[in-house]
Amino acid sequence: MFRSLSLAFVIALSIFGLVLPGTAQAEKQQAITLKVENMTCGSCPYTVRLALKQVDGVKQVSAKYEGHGEGWAKVTFDPGKTDVERLIKATTNAGYPSHL
Repeated sequence: MFRSLSLAFVIALSIFGLVLPGTAQAEKQQAITLKVENMTCGSCPYTVRLALKQVDGVKQVSAKYEGHGEGWAKVTFDPGKTDVERLIKATTNAGYPSHL
């Protein structure tokens, strides 16, 4: 009986130990959508993605040109390493001003 309980306890700790780091990792990430200006063609999102990916702490980026000089960029980042202002600065420096 004691061995069964001990084994169950060890398994529970192992599972908890594997799940907990993933949960903590998700809590360290923030996702935002920036409205991006000055986009004029389908190649512009590529440039915006490159600029954002160079920012330390950025985990994932997607961008799309919507037409009429506007588009968007969805950015997932670690707020302990970067912030929204740095992301906006990165797109602006690449020639594409952005805002929330």
